[in-house]
Amino acid sequence: MDATLPNRPAVKYKDLREYLDLLESKRLLHRITASVDPHLEIGAIAARSLERKGPALWFENVKGYEGMPFVTNIISTTQQLGATFDTEPNEEAIHERVVDGMDRRIPSVTLPTGPCKEVVIGAADVDIDLIPTPLWHEHDGGRYLGTTAGIVTRDPVTGFLNMGAYRVMIKDKKTLSLSGGLRGRNASSGPGGGDHVLENEARNQPTPVAIVMGMDPLLTLANGSPVRPSDDGSMEYEAAGGWRGAPTELVKCETSDLLVPAHAEMVIEGIIPPHARTEEGPHGESTGFYGENKMAFVVEITCITHRRNPVTYGLICQRVEDYPRQLLRSGSLQSRIIQKTGFTNIRQVYFPEVGRHGMLIVSAKIRDKEDPRRIMNGIWEDSGERWRWIIVVDEDCNVRDWDEVMWRVVSAADPDHDVFPGKIHNAPKRNRGEVDFDPPRRGMGIDATMRFKDAKFPPVNKVSEPIMAKVVARWKEYGLP
Repeated sequence: MDATLPNRPAVKYKDLREYLDLLESKRLLHRITASVDPHLEIGAIAARSLERKGPALWFENVKGYEGMPFVTNIISTTQQLGATFDTEPNEEAIHERVVDGMDRRIPSVTLPTGPCKEVVIGAADVDIDLIPTPLWHEHDGGRYLGTTAGIVTRDPVTGFLNMGAYRVMIKDKKTLSLSGGLRGRNASSGPGGGDHVLENEARNQPTPVAIVMGMDPLLTLANGSPVRPSDDGSMEYEAAGGWRGAPTELVKCETSDLLVPAHAEMVIEGIIPPHARTEEGPHGESTGFYGENKMAFVVEITCITHRRNPVTYGLICQRVEDYPRQLLRSGSLQSRIIQKTGFTNIRQVYFPEVGRHGMLIVSAKIRDKEDPRRIMNGIWEDSGERWRWIIVVDEDCNVRDWDEVMWRVVSAADPDHDVFPGKIHNAPKRNRGEVDFDPPRRGMGIDATMRFKDAKFPPVNKVSEPIMAKVVARWKEYGLP
């Protein structure tokens, strides 16, 4: 890991509050002063605003929680993400920053204390209803804290920390359910928090957990990304540091040895007792369906620390949500696929929002006629992921431009020679009690490349990358938006 990243100044904010100020200064945030109900109304407002590619939303007057602000939709647009990563507001620049920061992580630093400990609430006084928590979807089984929260646990085998985005539902004022983080020790992104719980259970030991609310957006993005594990224990904190251009500052929890972001708005500390289970859900998911778990883990809250006048941040989970999966996970995925398959000629890996975990678009410098098929097979067999549909295009294709990708499919893919049945994956492993959508087990591969094919293609009518790079560098000089 690099302690500093050359030629990269740190981003222009230190925490969620400063980031919201930055968005407001750029007119990318809207304050709603009207009274809003956390029961379904906030969720519906967030959903409609996302569909309209609206601004970040700051609710000043949440019914039942007067004076306690709630924010959502803060990393949902390219303009917002340009502010998040301190780049130009375009997907290419953001993608480059994601990949670079993931590859050049910065070690975190531990402080004696931090803003997240301005108020400390002991176990006897815990009441999780102290902050506004919406009922997001009409068929949800309860109110969910865990839509942007980071769930921090420690690996009982390696001792390394892990942070992941899992479902966390309120059961009562001192008890939560937790569902997720069950990937297996050999998963490409390493074991998750749920795996840590099961391994502790095998020893009849409880699992300390910290639920971190209101993190800065880079930590929120790292939290939801499949950060590949490293030998030195670097994880989501260090990836966020790589993007930030400065170390993530951490503090030790009050009731465990877990380390949490010092500038978070709130930290909920707890214990997951071994072998305890509870019903969780349903909850609307990004698959476009509802999911639930009849045997979710139980979290007993032991302590809450928070900043004075905490700002609560949450999102509505749906197919399009306040999280740029297509950018963040494509960036982390690209490095992992190249590492796993050995195909260093891959230039970009992207999965479109519409495909979620089922489709990949891969651009590569094609070396011979069989190369596209080898790339598909390598991803299906060696990547450790359940990708079903794969489209391979030449390196000059913009993989984030769906129109261009489809133009290449219809122009260059012969169904008799360039379309192949995909790998038949095993049925998804469901842990006892989980009820979730299971997609079809097989997709297909499409070779939409033009080099080395029997058909002869004229030159592609497209501005070349070197010329376009010169124009992009002078874009502001032209006075264009």
